Amino acid sequence: MKNRFADTGKSYAGYFLRFVFCLVLTAAASLAQAQNRNQVSGKVTDKAGEPLIGATVVVVGTTTGATTGADGRFTIGVPAGGELKISYIGYVEQTVKVSAQSVLDIVLEEDSQMLKDVVVIGYGTMEKKSVTSSISSIKGDDLVAGMGGSTIATALQGKIPGLTISGSASPNSSNDFQLRGVASVNASKGPLVIIDGIPGGDMRALNQEDIESVDVLKDASAGAIYGTRAAGGVILVTTKQARQGRVTARYTGEFSVEAIRKTPDLLSSSEYVEYGLGEDYGHDTDWYKELTNELPFSQRHSVSISGGSNVAQVYTSFMAQNQKGIVIGDNRKDYSGRVNAKFNLFDGVVEIRTNAQFREAERDNRNSSGIFKMAFGLNPTIPLRDPANPSNYNVVGNGISGTSFNPVADIMLRTNNGKDQWLLADATVKINLMKGLSLQGTVGIDKRQYQQYTYVSHDHKESIDNSRRGGASHKFSKDNRVSIEAYANYHKVFREDHTLDAVAGYSFWQAGGEDFNMANYDFPVDGVGPWDMGVGSYLSEGRATMDSGKDPRERLLSLFGRANYSYRDRYMVSASFRREGSSKFGANNRWGNFWALSGGWRISNETFLRDVRWVNDLKVRLGYGVTGNNGFGNGYTTRMYKANDMWPTNGIWQPGYGSVRNVNPDLKWEEKSELNFGLDFSLFDDRLWGKFDIYHRKVDDMLYEVNAPMPPMVHDTVMKNIGSLENKGWEFELGGDIVRSKNFRYTSSLRLSHNKSKIKRLGDDGYFLDQVTFPSPGNPGTAVRLQNDVEIGQFFVYKYAGLDEDGKWMIYDKNNEIVPAVDGTKSNLVAENKHFVGNAIPKVILSWDHTFRYKNWDLSVFLRSWLDYDVFSQVNMYYGLANDSQLNVLKSAYTRNRNIKDEKILCDYWIDDASFLKIDAINLGYTLDLKRWTRYIQSAKIYLTIRDVAVFTDYNGINPEVDINGLNPGFEYVNNTASMYPQTTRFTLGVQLTF
Repeated sequence: MKNRFADTGKSYAGYFLRFVFCLVLTAAASLAQAQNRNQVSGKVTDKAGEPLIGATVVVVGTTTGATTGADGRFTIGVPAGGELKISYIGYVEQTVKVSAQSVLDIVLEEDSQMLKDVVVIGYGTMEKKSVTSSISSIKGDDLVAGMGGSTIATALQGKIPGLTISGSASPNSSNDFQLRGVASVNASKGPLVIIDGIPGGDMRALNQEDIESVDVLKDASAGAIYGTRAAGGVILVTTKQARQGRVTARYTGEFSVEAIRKTPDLLSSSEYVEYGLGEDYGHDTDWYKELTNELPFSQRHSVSISGGSNVAQVYTSFMAQNQKGIVIGDNRKDYSGRVNAKFNLFDGVVEIRTNAQFREAERDNRNSSGIFKMAFGLNPTIPLRDPANPSNYNVVGNGISGTSFNPVADIMLRTNNGKDQWLLADATVKINLMKGLSLQGTVGIDKRQYQQYTYVSHDHKESIDNSRRGGASHKFSKDNRVSIEAYANYHKVFREDHTLDAVAGYSFWQAGGEDFNMANYDFPVDGVGPWDMGVGSYLSEGRATMDSGKDPRERLLSLFGRANYSYRDRYMVSASFRREGSSKFGANNRWGNFWALSGGWRISNETFLRDVRWVNDLKVRLGYGVTGNNGFGNGYTTRMYKANDMWPTNGIWQPGYGSVRNVNPDLKWEEKSELNFGLDFSLFDDRLWGKFDIYHRKVDDMLYEVNAPMPPMVHDTVMKNIGSLENKGWEFELGGDIVRSKNFRYTSSLRLSHNKSKIKRLGDDGYFLDQVTFPSPGNPGTAVRLQNDVEIGQFFVYKYAGLDEDGKWMIYDKNNEIVPAVDGTKSNLVAENKHFVGNAIPKVILSWDHTFRYKNWDLSVFLRSWLDYDVFSQVNMYYGLANDSQLNVLKSAYTRNRNIKDEKILCDYWIDDASFLKIDAINLGYTLDLKRWTRYIQSAKIYLTIRDVAVFTDYNGINPEVDINGLNPGFEYVNNTASMYPQTTRFTLGVQLTF
């Protein structure tokens, strides 16, 4: 044993001596290498001498790199005879050979804004100069920092002409996207979202810091290659990838507060008593104010790390945020992580790319749609609290009875927690077979899961009214989507004049989902909440509920191809084709063909314009394409069954299974065809640029559920292809580099769009659909009618003709004659006397951005405007008249509407011109160069963003910016949470540290 330990000691000593020797050799090599390196410093500027902050400087052939500071300077070690590569977004990349000099002055020339930018298209990328379709793009770094909200929708608002986004200031708000008007009546109306090449993505899953670019394919000639899901346009989101160079990190921290921009002007408690509207309970309660938080505080933190060699590059990010809503019981927490990696194998012959992101959102969403309506109408003399009640809230009695309730107690005595989870992951293998030819395959998954649990306290009015001790529910749903795509890319330049880009491939997509929920009531204790579902007495009594479901599996199979040809960058042609089959349709019409053809003529490259120096680029485009729409529910061509009524079987009552709906084997795609003409230009040394598009699109074979004969069918409706829809409009973008000097720069961008949508045919002559039913009290009726040859956005209401001497309504009848709304026992409030009036879709939607840079300061001001459109205010209609129902009302009931002595009616008196100009955001920032003080932090940017600064309008309601998407635009609803949610001005202080 002793000898063995001795031998072991000798071997350890040998290893140690070898290790020391290696260290000496390594140190010597490093010293020699250091002696062969030159310490080079320099400054990177533009042609005007303005320093370029954040320019990348890399030693060619190595991972050694540096980034310029606020003064444009850098320092880097370079081997003797080495080269530096300097790059900056928007500027021509430059390579400089380093000889004996130790100080470099590098001037980068600006790249053409119009010609050199790369846009993402279907299954590839393309320089702007070669684009022949209507595509709008925005870089992720151009999205305004500090806009708040839980998705990038707020930052995208107004940045893409023709794209309208709905939503509210709630952190739990969802957003609807609509591009170039309504795309369908019953099928999907929004654009297809594709994230890193994977279709069907969810914008809520993305972080703003991870966005490289957003490219919007607007017309059918651009979107046809995506076939059945591109009827509403396509939004392509590309996330950031690492670049070769040293590892860099960035931290972003944002801290926000917000305040209500405008509150409803309701009667105070003293005014309520003065006008004798109801009983005086002796208190002064501002119900609307009690529902809201005062300056709620939110915070958001994001860290990204990026870097790598020429063999492997990795980008990773982490984000956490805590959003507090302006309304009590409306909060959200998010956590997410992303890893994007790229690997080059076999000297670049094989490329592997992987993207993965997980995000979780925890939602506290206790406010219901009725709380704002109640806060408007509830007697302001009723007390908020009641010390005699176990909850300390005034729940019943003291003015609370019947259908009325305490909206604050409704939230505070309720639990409604939800958890959203998204997993997005994809992997791509690309094989570069030879120069210009590659094969690529991608597999992607999109998994979404939602859990919700609710609990209503023993002390809640809902429990008291139903004589039960609380109630609880659990809900669970998940969706799984798989995408597999394989295609070949070919690029070839022939004789320097002819350029050909082609792609051809195969696509498979599958989706499915399932859900489960259960509810029970009457629990012995409150403290456990919804986490002991079995003890509620409703279960033992057979009154608890439970159900589950599974979606029919949906599949899409496709073959596609595209070819782009260019001759001397002067004449360009693009063609695409996709043949796609869907499991949603029967065997008779399962497959569809979707194609597009577009062309461009760069006039500026013609001989007669080459000597016109102020014209840098001038191109006209013309495109036509056909896309489809299968965005409706599954099971209309496949027999599906479910449990219906109970039937006696052998003396036992059992559920009987029957068909869910009638089946139509001849059902087929909705088909959209679109013609688009465009003009792109860049003038005055690329100081002024822009584009103009005019389009006409038609949707045929619209999917719609119509009445069915019984028998032979067993249900009274069936899904059929019937009707057509038309959209017309134009879009205009104009940008300018207006002032460009050494220390000061001013750029501006203007965007305008116009759209008009019309239902050409909805069914047989005389067929119509009445929509937007107004709620009680009273029975006002419906305010929208869809029928043949009627523009979407018109209101179908009575036409106001004044008041009689008693303050009663007068209207125009069907013959445009003035008649009383109610004449004795005869009512003229019948459908035949209604008129199509107003326009709820703005004639022009405008946004105007201004950016100023002075030395280390930058200031951005963003304006938005909707012009010439109308809004029907349910708020004014329901709360703008004096009444005897003991409801509180707006002060306008005793001012502007004081002469009306009648019950409300559905007429255009409540329709106002809602045109507005909004200061959408102001962003002020200052960048500090910290390299002179610390070696670890390169720069720090401090910024202040104010969102929803001010709105200028003559609109008499609360918020003129209502939802204008879909078939029923232009209403300020009283029962809709998104419509009634307070609009807020948000102040965000942010800091960005670059390491």
